[in-house]
Amino acid sequence: MSVLDSKVPKGPLDQKWTAHKNKINLVNPANKRKIDVIVVGTGLAGGAAAASLAELGYNVKTFCYQDSPRRAHSIAAQGGINASKNYQGDGDSNYRLFYDTVKGGDYRSREANVYRLAEVSGNIIDQCVAQGVPFAREYGGQLDNRSFGGVLVSRTFYAKGQTGQQLLLGAYSAMNRQINRGKITPYNRHEMLDLVLVGGKARGIIARDLVTGAIERHSAHAVYWLLEVTETYSSFLPMLWDLMSWPLGVPTEEGLILPTHVLRKFTLPVFLFLETTSLS
Repeated sequence: MSVLDSKVPKGPLDQKWTAHKNKINLVNPANKRKIDVIVVGTGLAGGAAAASLAELGYNVKTFCYQDSPRRAHSIAAQGGINASKNYQGDGDSNYRLFYDTVKGGDYRSREANVYRLAEVSGNIIDQCVAQGVPFAREYGGQLDNRSFGGVLVSRTFYAKGQTGQQLLLGAYSAMNRQINRGKITPYNRHEMLDLVLVGGKARGIIARDLVTGAIERHSAHAVYWLLEVTETYSSFLPMLWDLMSWPLGVPTEEGLILPTHVLRKFTLPVFLFLETTSLS
């Protein structure tokens, strides 16, 4: 039986991720084009991860069972996305976002990962804007915020009542750019059947072509499984931003570290995929 390991770095809560990034091994830029990555699921999480990894130079294969990544259920996330940019000048901070998120999760969330979420929340918004997401703006052109979810400050960035849809279109556009460059190979209408483990590390997947019914095998140096999990109050976006802002290459003994912020229920396979992934 697999042992779940969160791989949270050691040290004080407000310093552990910074210290970790200063010490991790890096992948030489010249070697990135030699590394293949499989991303299963192309919603907000998978789409942004695939586009970001391809932008960094990795060779990416994406898998989804829909006709197109645009059909992902991520469009259901319509309320907005929180970030501690403090545009309203009402005293918001990384710590306040961290505290509100932990409290909103009924104190069940992993605090180290929630703190990382708060740290990168501002960068997430910047990335979404760069991808063309039309967030609501004030008269002067600055991004607008609204109060959402019972918090004490206005920190929710939104796009009318279509936030999830607009975020997905932004990620999808970024994916298409990388597909055109040849860095992403999309496999739509494919269903993942099993994970291939070599030495306890993810090295590929077994998938079924839903059009022909053919069983296929695909190998890679790393596998990401970024599927929606029922009854979670989660946000995978900080995980994606870490992929973009960190040079990828965590020590191979530890595998690939993805600080997933999860509240409430979560299913076992996702943790198994994350902890067995490696770039060695």
